[in-house]
Amino acid sequence: MKLLLYRLLFPLFLIVSLNSKAQHSKLSASSAPAWATFNEIDYNNQKLESDAEDGLLNLRVERQISLPDQSRYYKRTIKILSEAGVQNGSEISVNFDPVYEQLTFNSVVIIRNGKQNNKLQLSKFKTIQQEKELDRHTYDGSLTALLVLDDVRKNDVIEYSYTIKGFNPIFKGKFAGEFDCNYGIPVANIYYKLIVANNRDITIKNRQTGIQPVVSKSGDRTIYEWRLKDVAALRLESKTPGWYDPYGSVLVSEFPNWTQVSDWAVQLFPQNPPLSVPLLAKINTIEKKYNSDEERTLAALHFVQDEIRYMAMETGVYSHKPNQPDKIFAQRFGDCKDKSYLLVTMLRAMNIEAYPVLINTVDKKIIQERLPSPLAFDHCTVEVKIANNIYWFDPTISFQRGPIDKISYPDYQVGLVVSNETKNLTTIPFNETGLTDVREIFNIGNPPAKSYLKIITISTGSSADDLRYDFNNNSIYEMKDRYKNFYASYFDKINADSLTYKSDDPIGSFTTTEYYTIDDIWKKDGDKTKIDFTSFVIDGYMSKPADKNRTMPFKLAYPLHVKERLKITMPDDWTIKPFDDVINSPGFQLTGSGASDGKNVTLNYEYESLQDHVMPADAQAFFSNYAAADKEIGYQLYYSGPATGLRDASSDDPFANIGLFPKLYMGLGLCVLITYFYKKIKRETS
Repeated sequence: MKLLLYRLLFPLFLIVSLNSKAQHSKLSASSAPAWATFNEIDYNNQKLESDAEDGLLNLRVERQISLPDQSRYYKRTIKILSEAGVQNGSEISVNFDPVYEQLTFNSVVIIRNGKQNNKLQLSKFKTIQQEKELDRHTYDGSLTALLVLDDVRKNDVIEYSYTIKGFNPIFKGKFAGEFDCNYGIPVANIYYKLIVANNRDITIKNRQTGIQPVVSKSGDRTIYEWRLKDVAALRLESKTPGWYDPYGSVLVSEFPNWTQVSDWAVQLFPQNPPLSVPLLAKINTIEKKYNSDEERTLAALHFVQDEIRYMAMETGVYSHKPNQPDKIFAQRFGDCKDKSYLLVTMLRAMNIEAYPVLINTVDKKIIQERLPSPLAFDHCTVEVKIANNIYWFDPTISFQRGPIDKISYPDYQVGLVVSNETKNLTTIPFNETGLTDVREIFNIGNPPAKSYLKIITISTGSSADDLRYDFNNNSIYEMKDRYKNFYASYFDKINADSLTYKSDDPIGSFTTTEYYTIDDIWKKDGDKTKIDFTSFVIDGYMSKPADKNRTMPFKLAYPLHVKERLKITMPDDWTIKPFDDVINSPGFQLTGSGASDGKNVTLNYEYESLQDHVMPADAQAFFSNYAAADKEIGYQLYYSGPATGLRDASSDDPFANIGLFPKLYMGLGLCVLITYFYKKIKRETS
């Protein structure tokens, strides 16, 4: 109970305890900076109203940046179209980092019937520390200035502007950023401005847009301006891969190549940091206990993965700079860069060559299309070189087991190795040999007798890693209930009898054994009773697709390799028509076979995804194969009573074709579904 109370109160305590600091951040109010451009717009513009969302229309989005002044000026204008817009548009919130940023509000007005009503009163602002990522064990120290506007009505125009002064010092005065040219919502006016000192060398690149800046000079400064009018919404189709980004943008960077980005990062990860006595003792223990570099690498990896918990404290420069290995070792927590730096340091102390690797978990290899920038990355992993072999490890994944060459590494595709020798991004081979091998053994009783189900699942690779983590962090009661609920979606009168598990660490496999009792497994179907059988586990990973007429890639579960074998023992002899089908499709391969021998019916399925997406050109073939799979696989077994006994559904009763894929691509536990409401606003740095 005390632990539960702590978990409930800790986030609140953190917010409240830090709120006093937030209130002393000294929000200020003043006129717009002299270098900012004032733009007239048409407040009565109605061209995009029919395509607006949430009851409001964005009339203006402005971002102006002055590098010499280390300041950014923002202005936004929205028109309230309905009562929903009143609800959704009556709050103004601005995030900033108090460690190096100062927030100044320049204007807050409500325009009604052509008249401007000033709403800028600092006393009505609340400065709060929300920590939206705290449930993901990430604390960044950012503050939110919040103003709840009163007396907002339909047809009002809300306009506000503010300036944020100060750039993150971690970037040593260099700038990189991105100006988005369209969003997931319509915008009537988009304006960007960038002021650069003439002695600074900056690169500008367009991505999926043809817009060109208007360039002018003012003394020792060069000014770039971009304007767009009546920009329609660009909305993503359902289930697009996370890396797919159809939005146009203007890229800006003072980093001319990836070598300079690596040189910047090398300074964040010093080669020979001081090591405390306890950390040295841990390193010496590993070095003495194990005989080979491979064994020592695995021992250090297991320690960092399993005993250094994930907690990110990303305030100020620590958004990109790791903490010292001594500190991480002592406090026993850290984020991805902390854990990676600790692992690299331990390995180097044992004369094993190792380097941090900067990764983008979402965009992956698409970062090759962008300008070199420290902002290209959101994650840190490790490269290890032993003899002539290269290994890749992610220290944030816990409880990985197996031989060193079988340790799964996510499909990150490319990364920046933080090394003095780095010249470019490195292509990273995908290392996933995981397989989920499921055997479901049914012993079926005559209705209404009980039936029994035994399930043996042997997992390897990332599938085993996930299960090993789950069983180490949840009780048997919780896991048994979770497993039972999965099969309860197929058999509503199922009872979990027992659940056991075993981890074979040397080979990396993980085995679970489940036992169930099922009451009344037979279901009424008119004057008959039936049982539905399908590939339950494969089915559980899937969902029926939408947006079949694709113009954008369709996301697939990847990696995913499942073998599922059903052995069904009936109370009487049972004959089915044998089948053996193979479906080769863009993105996946599916096989299914079935046969009978006396009382035993066997159904075998195997599904393997071949890539993480299907391109629009292949979508028609993909969905046709989906339909074929749905028709080919699945059984309903009927019981017509004592007079006729048990009968094969393939004889008098045609297959009901319950389908392998009634839930095609649901859940996708190995993927992250990313849906954009707004095009993500890239953070700029200097």
